[in-house]
Amino acid sequence: MSVYQASIQAFVQVIESQPHLLTIEHWTELEQIKSKLPADDNEEICEIIENWLNIESHDQLLQAYSQQLKLLISASDKEDITIGRDGSKSSASPNKPSEFAKELLENTIKKNSPLSNTQKPNLKL
Repeated sequence: MSVYQASIQAFVQVIESQPHLLTIEHWTELEQIKSKLPADDNEEICEIIENWLNIESHDQLLQAYSQQLKLLISASDKEDITIGRDGSKSSASPNKPSEFAKELLENTIKKNSPLSNTQKPNLKL
């Protein structure tokens, strides 16, 4: 797995395992970022994520991301890292961008965001 794929995976894992670190404002920003992600450039996706994490109000998220990334990189030294659910391997080579990374990030934000989980009104007949 490339460094870029590991970075995306680390960010996804922070969102999934520590959603309490994200405020409503963070989720709103992530929803905006999600719509701007390129489909085929993992390096640019990582740059967008890391630029967002480097905002002063995101210190706890940056710290959690950095720790998770170190764990993933350490694990990759020992074995292949998986990027997908259920242990599926990424089919992208380190030099070949993957549209899967964008989809993974978008789906993770959507699934975990309280903004996406709005209650549907009860319709009475």
